[in-house]
Amino acid sequence: MTENDIYGVWLQQVVGEGSRKVPQLLEYFGSCKGVYEADEQEIRLSGILNPRELERFLDTPLDMAGEITEACRRLGYDIITPDDDIYPERLLNIPDYPAALYICGTFPKIDDEVCIAIVGTRRASRYGYTTATSIAKDLAACGAIVVSGCARGIDTAAHQGALLSGGQTLAVLGCGINTRYNLENEGLRKVISTSGALVSEYPPGSPPLSYHFPIRNRIISALSLGVIVVEAGAKSGSLITANLALEQGKDIFSVPGEVSSYLAKGTNRLIFDGAKPIESAADVLEEYMLEFPQRLQSFNAGDKNSRVYEKHVRPKWDNEATAAKYGITPDELPKTSGKKPRSQKTKHKRAKSPEAGDASLPPIGMSEGAQKVWKALAATPKHFDDLLVEVGMEPSELSRCITELELYAAVRAMPGNQYSKG
Repeated sequence: MTENDIYGVWLQQVVGEGSRKVPQLLEYFGSCKGVYEADEQEIRLSGILNPRELERFLDTPLDMAGEITEACRRLGYDIITPDDDIYPERLLNIPDYPAALYICGTFPKIDDEVCIAIVGTRRASRYGYTTATSIAKDLAACGAIVVSGCARGIDTAAHQGALLSGGQTLAVLGCGINTRYNLENEGLRKVISTSGALVSEYPPGSPPLSYHFPIRNRIISALSLGVIVVEAGAKSGSLITANLALEQGKDIFSVPGEVSSYLAKGTNRLIFDGAKPIESAADVLEEYMLEFPQRLQSFNAGDKNSRVYEKHVRPKWDNEATAAKYGITPDELPKTSGKKPRSQKTKHKRAKSPEAGDASLPPIGMSEGAQKVWKALAATPKHFDDLLVEVGMEPSELSRCITELELYAAVRAMPGNQYSKG
């Protein structure tokens, strides 16, 4: 955060999120601070602002932006504006780039990275969820950064897949970073903030209004070299992202689906319109290997020995210092006996008993649905269909919960579509 960031925050309050006036004003006045220091006559002569915007220009005090920047400082959020060197050139290439972005986590130097967006329906099928997870996992394992919106369904699968391979992921939100929204993904957002970044053009506390999400979609596509659509109905919001990406000159990829499936209407139409059909991450990575040889590691999907080593990313809650990184308070930490850890062999034996101390507690930050599935699991493997009946979920919801459990290394996938406690 720099002292000039307050002017970017102020400008965004004046013109609003998603406005095309930001590039015009910056081109005319040179910087966000230059816009603020312009007098009424100069603004009128520029002819950029309409009467309503001019009124906000005159009535919006810098103190309001100061309060927002101070809140970000307290919360540990960064702010980047077009005046900052780290502001991505990819964003500057669109006609409505934001005057301020709020960041929680580590924001990479985007222009040097292979960022790939994965989007799709919130009501994902089991096929869509597992496909998105697999593609995201392999993309991240090979060095790409997965970008999505942290909504339910395909977005969640994309972020979880990237985290499962120990890779980076960016979540572009349609509300303030600290807004309590989509609570089942609250734990996921905490992990993303430590393994990538949460990004929003909306200041802290901004509500998740419905029109925010189509506006934020332009940022998802702008940060990325290409956009993958996994599942989308004929009128899916994911197609908005694909259309924005097309306008921005990005590559469009689409996962084919059954012609009879409603969730494949949008993705199959994209293929008819020229999107590249893909089956795996390799189909995407081949487009960028030559341009980014130092960033990407290739693999052959059919050769197990050539795959990048995949590891689970399991948050550790063993002490207050580590937990603080994940936003966990000392009171939320599981109680421990202070004894030395048992051997791995002993742990497995103890895990079979429901009175096994910490082994009987789900990891902190896990969603309610994942906790329900975790409690239903046992040391003895259970079939996916049996779990469906026991927890009373739809197949796509159970798939999402199992993927979340894999993220916490709290489940073990067994042959024959069976699962046991991790």
